[in-house]
Amino acid sequence: MTTVGILSSRLPNEQQQPFGRPTSFFEECCRVAVDLGIRVVVFDHNDVDGEQKTISPATVGQDGRWVECIAEPWPKVIYDRAPVLDPVITPTFDKIRYLFEREGIPFINPLSFIRIMSDKLETYHKIANEDLYVPHTECLNENTLKAFLDRYDHLYIKPRNGSQGQGILEIVRDKRDNYVIRTLTKTHEVKDKALVRHTIMNLNKIKSTDSCCYLVQQGISSEPPDKRNFPRYDLRLLMQKDSDARWLLTGAVARVSQTDGPTSNLSNGARAEEAESELDSRYGNQLRKTILTQATEQALIICRLLEKKLGSVGELGIDILPDSSGIPWVIEINAKPGRNVFKRIANSNDVSPSVRLRFEKKRHIAISRPFEYAMTLVGNPGLK
Repeated sequence: MTTVGILSSRLPNEQQQPFGRPTSFFEECCRVAVDLGIRVVVFDHNDVDGEQKTISPATVGQDGRWVECIAEPWPKVIYDRAPVLDPVITPTFDKIRYLFEREGIPFINPLSFIRIMSDKLETYHKIANEDLYVPHTECLNENTLKAFLDRYDHLYIKPRNGSQGQGILEIVRDKRDNYVIRTLTKTHEVKDKALVRHTIMNLNKIKSTDSCCYLVQQGISSEPPDKRNFPRYDLRLLMQKDSDARWLLTGAVARVSQTDGPTSNLSNGARAEEAESELDSRYGNQLRKTILTQATEQALIICRLLEKKLGSVGELGIDILPDSSGIPWVIEINAKPGRNVFKRIANSNDVSPSVRLRFEKKRHIAISRPFEYAMTLVGNPGLK
């Protein structure tokens, strides 16, 4: 039986959740893989013996409990769910990643790919000037901020390597030519354009804009940003490869903000809603169909484009925001996508039993597909 190893971070002295919050997801992975004839184990960097080429992982036993395994050979494929941007722990994990790469063990999503997708500016450069709708993005500095404020009435300031919506600011010019600046928790009004830079630097505690740690980006909105009738939202499309290494849309879900903050991340309190019903309420049934078709086409273009430039990968989370006319703009790309959008709807009391069942099935497929794809990598790590 082929073994796929999930690289993650252990919590010491924790039996119920040995890998922290993702533990329940890993339990699902272990159970789903059994039906595919695959064995899944989960391990930490401390579980790896480089000299003996063994790992001492954990897995879920038949009784549903976590079982510690004795030392065993390295897995045939790695599913990397370990920290990538943590300055303290990531370097240690990187040593393990490089060790496996040197041995020719394939990753469902390689580290080099995950790193590029974690860099929003690099991602922009990879997909800009292609057959895609991508908001204009540049390094934040005094000159680019001035140019963007002159050109656009709606902007976002983003950390170049940020995640979960942290550190994002929204800037909207109102009809009085004042600037409304929003964070996750507060709203500020600035009357002088010259004060905008000073305000955003103070809010994000930016000491200098010369290092390109932050980006300025053209704002995209489904309606006038200074006069909203609906909560802000975006679409999360989960794209995954199947057992034939073909790209497929596993599912699309709307993430709907519950605050006036600048993001619609689930980690910041947004709700997961059916994409179809959310789009119907905003655009109508006919345009909704067009939007979902075009959004899926955009996502497929991205998957094939990035693979052509960067090599084989197995899954991507792509965030798309249709503008007021329904044109789908690509906002973010996530190389380590979660599945909570499906789980939230599957567990919701606000939808019908048939909808809950449909999203339970989508989540099951979303968990299964990386392991289906893993089998295509066994003995063929150079698969394109």
